[in-house]
Amino acid sequence: MDSAVRGLVPASVPSIDKDGVITVKSGLLPNLLVMMAIQAITVLVALLLDKMAFAEEAMIILFVLDVLLTAVSTEGVAYSVVASVLSVLSFNFFIVEPRMSLQAWGPDYPETFAVMLAVALFASYLVAKMRANARLSLEATVKARNEQMRADLLRSVSHDLRTPLTSIMGNADLLLSSGKALGEEARTRLVQDIHDDATWLTDVVENLLAVTRFDEESIKLNMRPEVVDEVVEEALRHVRRDASGHAITVTPSDELLLARMDAQVIVQVIVNLVNNALAHTPEGCVVNISTKRLENEVAVTVADDGPGVGEGNHERVFDAFYTSKEELTDGRRGIGLGLALCKTIVEAHGGRIWADDIEPHGAAFTFTLPLEEVPDNG
Repeated sequence: MDSAVRGLVPASVPSIDKDGVITVKSGLLPNLLVMMAIQAITVLVALLLDKMAFAEEAMIILFVLDVLLTAVSTEGVAYSVVASVLSVLSFNFFIVEPRMSLQAWGPDYPETFAVMLAVALFASYLVAKMRANARLSLEATVKARNEQMRADLLRSVSHDLRTPLTSIMGNADLLLSSGKALGEEARTRLVQDIHDDATWLTDVVENLLAVTRFDEESIKLNMRPEVVDEVVEEALRHVRRDASGHAITVTPSDELLLARMDAQVIVQVIVNLVNNALAHTPEGCVVNISTKRLENEVAVTVADDGPGVGEGNHERVFDAFYTSKEELTDGRRGIGLGLALCKTIVEAHGGRIWADDIEPHGAAFTFTLPLEEVPDNG
């Protein structure tokens, strides 16, 4: 229904942008241009019908359709009323003898104008009702979507945070009740587990806050040229500490690559991609970060030799709150915000991000940033 209404009222129908905000495209100049274009097309068609010896009644119907189309395609009653006047004048000027003259104002013209004016007012009223219904429908859609997202968030948080919180509480209780009886190695392992679970929870909270800030457009990117390989090196300092069972390698570019970016949030993108690879691959897998030039872009790829993304998931993995049905290697399921945040950050930089499968097995996540030419100091 919404798409049909949008097609009928292109000049003023409410629309939803990527942030779920309802906007109405309108303005004096766009509406005037639409009205004049419809009027010009009507006159041309009328002249063509006149050449083909159509009756004047058929051309009157054509000008009535002109008024209807103007009412549907513009915003406000004024444009269709003006179209009614122009239609009567155009019919008189171009069709009625003597041509190219308004001298022959016949006795039927007042009735013709009255009919066209009534058509214009009625059509404008119907279009206004359609627009009001469209707005209500779109607002209801946005509200339902927001409610669904909140429900998904609450369900994901309650389900996916329960495991690390239970682990933290259990290990802490064990240390409090039996810490003295445990050996040094056992106590260290429990403390390490608490630290790793707390770190994972901190990452989740950071992603939630970051997504919220981007949605509210409260983040201002500090864009400047950065050496891409240095940003990758900085990101590796923030990768999860429980990556000891994986091998993380770096394949730098053969040339010095500069990209315009906010290094702090791009570090978060790389960290999220690496942590995602660590979470979805078993111990012993290799995660490789590589950089290269793609024409006027810099590409950063995080690849692994795990099970891969899976058919049909290449686009969905970047949706907020989407998680794979497969169990993660550490027994936890992510709440599906890391990759969604990556996409938001990369697109805010004017870049792209996508996922591929690697043969015979594995996944590769690649994002691009606008290339910044290296200054010639010579």
